[in-house]
Amino acid sequence: MSPVKSPALYDLHCHVDFAASPEALARDASALGVRALSCTVTPAGYVAARELLAESANVRVGLGMHPWWVADGRVDAAAVAQFERLAPQARFVGEVGLDFAGERGQEECRARQRAALERALAACCGKAAGDNADASPKVISLHAVRAASDVLDALERSGALDQHACVFHWFSGTSDELTRAVRAGCLFSVGPRMLAGKRGRAYARAIPAKQLLLETDSPARAGETWSAAAWRAQLEEALRLLAEARGADGRELAEALAVTSEQVLARAARPSSPPASQAKCAPKKPRLAP
Repeated sequence: MSPVKSPALYDLHCHVDFAASPEALARDASALGVRALSCTVTPAGYVAARELLAESANVRVGLGMHPWWVADGRVDAAAVAQFERLAPQARFVGEVGLDFAGERGQEECRARQRAALERALAACCGKAAGDNADASPKVISLHAVRAASDVLDALERSGALDQHACVFHWFSGTSDELTRAVRAGCLFSVGPRMLAGKRGRAYARAIPAKQLLLETDSPARAGETWSAAAWRAQLEEALRLLAEARGADGRELAEALAVTSEQVLARAARPSSPPASQAKCAPKKPRLAP
């Protein structure tokens, strides 16, 4: 692949480890000017992805604990404890959050998700049991479906809003919740699927420019074949739709988004003693929802 001549595009919520060949995808995407925060869905998945992508300077890997996996028990007590052990040295966290849609909205599932999120945020903020150390700044990518207020409440209680860059991915809450999140200083990653809807486009217009980021939320399934060219094209489509929604020049918007993305990623302080496999990191089988 020839070196990219177009502006670099940043994907602040994707799942590179779901690709059939994550290392090859990251390498080819780098040549096309794609940089990313790749979110995982379990702590074990994070450990594996961190190893796979350790040499990929264009991809940061997030420590994840997806609410779907928490709700149905695939993330159990041992996995939550593993998240707590890994969080102090993780520069990037995601995907974490709450999802109260459908059966996941039943009280037992809600309680399980809330407890896991509270523990995750406490660990990120250096407040886990027996941990009195100050937490390094992190980037936290958040899932919130029919639960934006609950997620914001948890962020406020934990102190995460003051310590970390909190990014709502594919925001689908109410307009009042959006206003609250904007005023709290949260950021928002938007992609083609969010921008395909009238409400998504309206939200993309309402969010201040400096709080906007791009995302693809792809690949959607483990083992999916996904090329770097398709990845770049999906980001370009997100950029086109966002520029159209905001009445902005596409190239100028790309440059502004790149600046914001770099600032967000740079905010995450490098751990003092990262594991050797992480030292060079730049950062469902079911389909993922917003």
